[in-house]
Amino acid sequence: MRLTCAHIPVQERLAGRAVLSAAGLATRRFEARLVSGCRRTIVLKGQDLAFRLSTLLWFALPLCGCESRQPAGSGALSTGPATSTTEGTPPSRTWSPGVTGTFIDRASHDDLRLVSYNILWNSIFPEVSVAGAVKFARVVQALNPDVLALQEIGLHPEDRGKPNARRWTDRDVVALMNSLLPPPEGATWHACQGGDNVIVSKYPLKLVATDTNPPGERQQAIALVDLPNERFAFDLYVLNNHYKCCGNEANDPQRQQQSDAIVGWLRDARTPGGQIDLPPGTAIAIVGDLNIVGTFKPVETLLTGDISDENRYGPDFPPDWDGTGLVDARPLHNIDGPDQWTWRDDNDRWPPGRLDFIIYSDSVLSVAKQFVLNTTTMRPEELKAAGLERFDVTIDDVGRQYDHLPLVIDFRPAGLPSDKTE
Repeated sequence: MRLTCAHIPVQERLAGRAVLSAAGLATRRFEARLVSGCRRTIVLKGQDLAFRLSTLLWFALPLCGCESRQPAGSGALSTGPATSTTEGTPPSRTWSPGVTGTFIDRASHDDLRLVSYNILWNSIFPEVSVAGAVKFARVVQALNPDVLALQEIGLHPEDRGKPNARRWTDRDVVALMNSLLPPPEGATWHACQGGDNVIVSKYPLKLVATDTNPPGERQQAIALVDLPNERFAFDLYVLNNHYKCCGNEANDPQRQQQSDAIVGWLRDARTPGGQIDLPPGTAIAIVGDLNIVGTFKPVETLLTGDISDENRYGPDFPPDWDGTGLVDARPLHNIDGPDQWTWRDDNDRWPPGRLDFIIYSDSVLSVAKQFVLNTTTMRPEELKAAGLERFDVTIDDVGRQYDHLPLVIDFRPAGLPSDKTE
């Protein structure tokens, strides 16, 4: 699929109508005119025609803006107030969570929902994958996260060195989320990026960083989510990561270096002075695709604070505020499990694995609900109620190539009752 357009602002409102000509239909070319007069052209490949044209038009057209972009990792981003939706834009859920009557619902509207999702190199954008974009739209609208940690947003590895290759950014993610889950009038989603990691939040982001100091093996997205005091007794410090892939134990040194750097950074953040100081009692969550295909030691370091390279990253340090370790959430599929894997590809020789993690400070947070979303095993009535389809978490439409699944966790202050299923 090819999308072309003249420059318009991301938030430009759609005119609400698509113009299809008989000649365009014959050539599989469709056009939509915007309020600004920008014309966007879509050329469809044969496989794209399997999707309803109406779905393609409402999703792809509002999101192919070619606006100037803020460089990745240059700080927390908000694009200004999102415009209200108009006729012809995608159907969207409200900013506030709805009720589906399924396991997807929050136990309480006061819970804070964090979702971590490796989305397979920009496939949530219709310019990259119409199928992936439509599936992501249904998933994110059903889950309605307060904070969303995405991995693999950026320059596709296969495009490195290509002069005109596009590098997707946190700005693109904000535009997408403002379209899929429109905020109240005058509000917007907020985002920051480090490497291919993006944190996008309904709430402002502070203390934004793209790396620790000393740095780890690669960049990460780090931010303090400034939660409203009237709803939450804490703010949430998120470290969103995408560790070195593959290689089994051969690449464990790179993964271990990243974990050592994170623990050293948290030691600095939790002790007065140095480069960063978090307010005591700030909730902490380390999330992302940790690619644990070798030993479990990189995760153990995050949990216990046992640093391997103490010469570079300093002494061991229990990372939670009460002097204990952090907790590995270990969510199960659709709450009841029994599966825990978060990556799978039945076309590959590798078995399913738990590569994605949510690790948190249980001195501050308790878990109301947690699960790995697997739409392929949901009952038909659950899918219908949640507005999902069976293969929304797979790359294909037969259930063999999954890539990564989204991890979902609902937090509340420690000490409150939990509905978590162990």
